[in-house]
Amino acid sequence: MIIHYLATANIPSKTANSLQIIKMCDAFVSLGHNVKLIIPNLINKGEKITNYYDLKNHIEIIRVWSKSKYILGFYNFLIPLFLVLRSFKEDKSPFIITRSLVVSFFLILFKKKHILEIHDDLSIFGSQFSRLYHRLNFLNSSYIIKLIFITASLKKHISKKYNYKKNNFLVLPSATDIKNLNKISNKKCFNIGYFGSIYQSRGINTIIDLAKRDKSNSYFIYGGDKKDFDKIRYKLNSRNLHFYKQLPFKKIKKIMTKIDVLLMPYTNLVTVSGNVGNIYNFMSPMKMFDYLGSGKIIISSNIPVLNEILKDKKNSILIKNYLNVQSWLFEINKLKFNKSKNYLLCKNAFNTGTKHTWKKRAKKILN
Repeated sequence: MIIHYLATANIPSKTANSLQIIKMCDAFVSLGHNVKLIIPNLINKGEKITNYYDLKNHIEIIRVWSKSKYILGFYNFLIPLFLVLRSFKEDKSPFIITRSLVVSFFLILFKKKHILEIHDDLSIFGSQFSRLYHRLNFLNSSYIIKLIFITASLKKHISKKYNYKKNNFLVLPSATDIKNLNKISNKKCFNIGYFGSIYQSRGINTIIDLAKRDKSNSYFIYGGDKKDFDKIRYKLNSRNLHFYKQLPFKKIKKIMTKIDVLLMPYTNLVTVSGNVGNIYNFMSPMKMFDYLGSGKIIISSNIPVLNEILKDKKNSILIKNYLNVQSWLFEINKLKFNKSKNYLLCKNAFNTGTKHTWKKRAKKILN
């Protein structure tokens, strides 16, 4: 089958949405399909995509429009239109998938059937445009053959707010291709790590405070770039705290094997790329699934939407009072005396991760 994935993301880049899109395309190719990823011609650092994302397959990428750094203003609508038109030009009857509400809008106008993935409130595409989409009742369009919601919480929210009434949906969380269950040693000093964006909403201040109070363990932050690092440099005065810029996904797998405990210290506001928005009620972090697949001890803020995957004292340790650094330190100190419980946490985390691979996710979408 010929699959067209239409996206407005910059690929390659360090954003989570670009990683999710390319991993889904890779999974579709692994299932034997002919995939064409149609994206804007955005400027990037020029890394080889296969190496940057650790892909198993070659993916044909078609870049549309003239080379530019950003998509701004009217081009937020014009470029998605050209992505759709290029798809029509490439193949006669492709199977089309998108995460873009604007792309979906034009596909419906052209009466083209497609799958739409939703990862956030529709207002992320602009309040006026989301209201127009709602007013035209496009979520219930017969040209959307399947809606993919990233979490059950998001499905409930969208259904209520945008009057979605059909039954053509799947709830499919994020996924991983990391599968590393390592033997848990009887350590008294842990390597404690965090991978991802270093916005304050992701709990970076919590990790910095932990390192100051907990001198018996080593803390590692992998995320951000030099500009991000410069913003928090004045706080990094603990010898047991090590900060590294965000790495290509391929390198993350290897480094995770050296970490004993992985943290997700979310706050009450969880922003997305660009440090905007709030996905607190809807998120399904890819980081969480990579953590699970690595077979490590996971300590996370106890946020309701994460409970769709994380189970306290089974595949993770969930912190109720997660804005209090002392609550985190208390759970970390307990790990030194619970070798058997630590092993079960890691084993259960790994088993959860193996249930949520990109290939399995792709199969469910195409079923």
